[in-house]
Amino acid sequence: MPLPDSESGQERYELRTRRDVLSVFAVLARLPVPIKTTITQLGVTFDSRLLSVDPAHEELIFDASGLAGLERLDGSGGLMASAQLDAVWYQFEASDVQAIRGHTQPAFRARLPAILMRMQRRDSIRYPVPSLNPPVCDIPTAQDSLHLRVIDISLSGVALATEEIWTQFPSGSTLANCLLHLPELDAIRTDLVVAYATAGGKDGPRRIGCRFANILATSLVHLHRYINQLERVRLGSDMRIHNAEGTGSR
Repeated sequence: MPLPDSESGQERYELRTRRDVLSVFAVLARLPVPIKTTITQLGVTFDSRLLSVDPAHEELIFDASGLAGLERLDGSGGLMASAQLDAVWYQFEASDVQAIRGHTQPAFRARLPAILMRMQRRDSIRYPVPSLNPPVCDIPTAQDSLHLRVIDISLSGVALATEEIWTQFPSGSTLANCLLHLPELDAIRTDLVVAYATAGGKDGPRRIGCRFANILATSLVHLHRYINQLERVRLGSDMRIHNAEGTGSR
């Protein structure tokens, strides 16, 4: 999957805080995840994996098994890489690619990137929200306002739940001046454009999918922070599942 074009608003795909970047690389290093890696100095692409992360030396250590020309890597080139965890793609670029001599297996190092891209084939990754203390969205109406629980959230929009069968949100309509309350963070004011609505019933509440519109840059900062929290929880859950499976197999 190619990296998003710089003119297409790629900032919303980026992980930039050191804590978030390191948490992803820690999972990639501990799980047997293949990493599609292109070595620019050699002009080759192969499947590698991340052996370890060394934050103290700002390094990533990669498996170089099967890589022809490893000895030529002298730190003058870089790499482009991508890996998939569940339905989420992570992509990054790194510089200073250099062969490691004396390692227990063929390996090379690269500088720890400051930015990591994450995306899904559906554009933005949708995260289920916790059942305890979920975000709530206030939607103004002619009479009063509706207070709807958020089911999942992404950098592009939200899915809202309502038990009220009379609530009508036609597809394509705009819900202006909504207030999205994010737990432990500031509320976000945004318009919502309705993308779809499900009927609901015995299988669950009515679901209303919406896209953000006219959202301020400062509000996007808070949205990023909340989604990064959900990302860390998801990655931690992946690790607990992997550790439990490993314990059970012994």
